[in-house]
Amino acid sequence: MRYYKLIYDYEQDDNYANCDVASIGNMDEYITISGKEIKQWGRVVFEYDSTEGNVLTDYLANPHRWFVVSENFCNKTQKILENQVQFLPVKVIDRFSGIEVDSYFVANIVTVIDALDLDNSKYDVFELDDEKIISVEKYALKSSEIVNRHIFRLKDDTIPIFISETLKKVIEDNDFTGFEFLEVDVI
Repeated sequence: MRYYKLIYDYEQDDNYANCDVASIGNMDEYITISGKEIKQWGRVVFEYDSTEGNVLTDYLANPHRWFVVSENFCNKTQKILENQVQFLPVKVIDRFSGIEVDSYFVANIVTVIDALDLDNSKYDVFELDDEKIISVEKYALKSSEIVNRHIFRLKDDTIPIFISETLKKVIEDNDFTGFEFLEVDVI
């Protein structure tokens, strides 16, 4: 099966709403990349200005780079994502009109696996504050670790999101907006 790094579609975003303000209460902004189920979820609000972009996409750009998705995305992917994602409600408000949209969720990906194949990936290593940092330019994944996984993050590199071709097909078949994909090697 093929796998892809999930990317927000900046190429088509001329009229896309871009949430540029967020209110997350006292939660840590990195809470959704830990790979753990979130037990306490507060009121989360994202704001956008519809005069700068008024198309609310199925994958919504936001200042924390959280994976914010539409209710339609949740409904169409729930069966294949079952235990791999926790959907948490957020409010989206148009600063210009004051209209609130309740049909968005943070997709908290709870599957974090050790699937990065460094031998076949292209990367740089540098040190920052006496810590070794790996910056991956081209990913290769271990096929044995990703079997039956449709969405996941990598242990020790939890920012990028990876998806299966099965999930990619659901996204494409439903014409979900805001998504772009970069195929990765599977070894």
